[in-house]
Amino acid sequence: MRLFRLLQLAAQAETLRWKRTGRGYAIQAGFGVGAALFGLMMLVMLHLAAFEWFVGTSVGPVGGALIVAGVDLVLAGLFGFLATRSGLDPVAVEAERVRDNALRQVGDQTARAAIVMPMLRSASAKKGLFGAAITAAVVGLISRR
Repeated sequence: MRLFRLLQLAAQAETLRWKRTGRGYAIQAGFGVGAALFGLMMLVMLHLAAFEWFVGTSVGPVGGALIVAGVDLVLAGLFGFLATRSGLDPVAVEAERVRDNALRQVGDQTARAAIVMPMLRSASAKKGLFGAAITAAVVGLISRR
C-alpha cells in the first residue's frame, strides 16, 4: 500500500511542478508582451515629440532622432532583460524534490521486493538467492536512471 501512496505523491508533485513552471512561463510571456507594447507606444510618442522639439533647435532633426533612438535602445534593453529573467520558483523546486524522493523510495521498495520474491517462490534456497541477487541488480540499475 505504501508503494501506491508514494507513486500518487510523485504524480501529485510532478503535476504541481508543471503547473508552477507553466505559471512562470506565462508571467514571463506577459512581461514580454508588455515590454513590446509599451516599447512601441513609447517609440511613437518619443519620436513625435523629439521631432517637434529638435526641429527648432541647433541639434536639428537628425541629431534629435539619434538621441531618441539611443534612449529607446536603453529602455528596450531594460524591458528585454526583465522579460528574460528567469527566477526559480521555490514551490516548483520543492515539488521536484518531493517527486524525486518518492520515486527513489518506490525504486528501493521494488528492489527489496525483487530480492524477497524469488526466494519465496524457489524450492531451492541456493537458486532463490542467486535469482534474487540478479533481479536486485537489474532493478537497481533501472531505478537509478
